[in-house]
Amino acid sequence: MKSPIPSGYFFGSRWFSSSCKTGNFFDAESINSCLKGKRIYFNGDSTMRQWIQYLNHFQKDFKSLDGSGFSSMMIANHHSNFTIEWKNHGHPWITVRRIKIAESRYISRDLDSIKVEGKEEQVVVVISVGQHFRAFPLELFVRRLLSLRRAIQRLQTRILGTQVFIKLENTREFSSEQERFSDWHGHLQNLAQKKVFGDLNVGFIDAWDMTVAANTFSIHPSEAIIANEMAVFLSYLCHAP
Repeated sequence: MKSPIPSGYFFGSRWFSSSCKTGNFFDAESINSCLKGKRIYFNGDSTMRQWIQYLNHFQKDFKSLDGSGFSSMMIANHHSNFTIEWKNHGHPWITVRRIKIAESRYISRDLDSIKVEGKEEQVVVVISVGQHFRAFPLELFVRRLLSLRRAIQRLQTRILGTQVFIKLENTREFSSEQERFSDWHGHLQNLAQKKVFGDLNVGFIDAWDMTVAANTFSIHPSEAIIANEMAVFLSYLCHAP
């Protein structure tokens, strides 16, 4: 389903989609109820890590395995019987921190390693790439997308019923080097993602339109933006009434 332009609007602090009905997934009960019985994989950059950090606030009966905190995180909620795992994507990475090569795996390889432990377990994957690719030729980014496309097809063929979502890039600050990191590059990369994944059985989380509508320019949006991104994701996942 193609997203209209614009894909929605903010009223107060809530995002209203132009094409889908967004559910009221803003409290622990509704969020954990939607996640129940699912094995969820967040793969991507630090804007994807914000998602698992946000969900961590709503967990009481849980075990958090932080890993290095920069390359991986995991939440296991035994009461609601779900797990959430975040891993960063493979190189390129543009950061002031040191990253162990052994901890940096390509998303396509992680998708190929996913296994189902129980027949009733539902696998959900969310992918977010882009920010670290802005400084490189678009061809490199498209090649990575094509690799991800093939991995998604293999995963959905191997594990029937797997739900896959693509979180598009968000806008970022103007203080970064505009020749390398400007939103113009991000816009082109978002168009490439829609083109490469558009005919697959995947859902899109349009973080770009959200951050444009909210007039926020930060590589790491505020928690209010993350909350609305999560509400859209959970609405797709649990079919908001």
